[in-house]
Amino acid sequence: MITLIGLGEVGLASYKEISKKTDILGVDIDEGLIKKLKSDGFNVSTNLPERSDIYIICTYSTEQVLDVISKINYENQPLVIIESTLKPGTVEKIKNKDCDLVLFPHRYNKDDPEHGIFNLDRIIGGLTEKATQRAIEFYLEFMDRKMIHTFPIDIVELSKPLENAYRFIEISIAEELSLICSKKNIDFNKLREAVNTKWNIEIKEARNGIGGKCLPKDIEIINEFLDDNTIFNESIKIDKKYTKNKNGE
Repeated sequence: MITLIGLGEVGLASYKEISKKTDILGVDIDEGLIKKLKSDGFNVSTNLPERSDIYIICTYSTEQVLDVISKINYENQPLVIIESTLKPGTVEKIKNKDCDLVLFPHRYNKDDPEHGIFNLDRIIGGLTEKATQRAIEFYLEFMDRKMIHTFPIDIVELSKPLENAYRFIEISIAEELSLICSKKNIDFNKLREAVNTKWNIEIKEARNGIGGKCLPKDIEIINEFLDDNTIFNESIKIDKKYTKNKNGE
């Protein structure tokens, strides 16, 4: 039996992709969502099953992941795959569970068909070689082996929030340039267009501040973990300054 926990934006997309090829149970605490998905014919529930061979955790926060971990039945040594972003050090808290523990963080980008669930490069790391191979064998039913890149589990744990933190920095650079251009009466968009003609430069758009859930959350995770840093901390300050300016505060 396969169980996926957390049917938010990423979890639901993963659930639907997996359900195309095999039976899977989706679990979420949102009763309204479960009711709707049931009416659409999906196998879902608000309760964890008594046991499962594979658990895939797609909840939003580290705290939610730990809550799920505490409720899983480990009697049959299940494969536990965490696709969620974790705070560095979380694996240390759960590594003694009697299971094959694997991190396989998502890189899903909504409304971007080229970067969905299983059609893009992803990294994987298991607590043991056995756990890693067991997870790879499972995912080979859904994606090309060449797209699965193996790394130590601690590297995978840190890589996921760092990816989003790095993206945050890229956007904050554009935000600061936009503020400077405004003061100097320079057309930022034209400047960006000109600079981006160089093959190895891509200045991002500066919109209305860095919103959404993941980027702000993950740069805070990295900023806290790499406490003796400058660039992550300053990027957060730049975004706050830019957002206040855009809102006329």
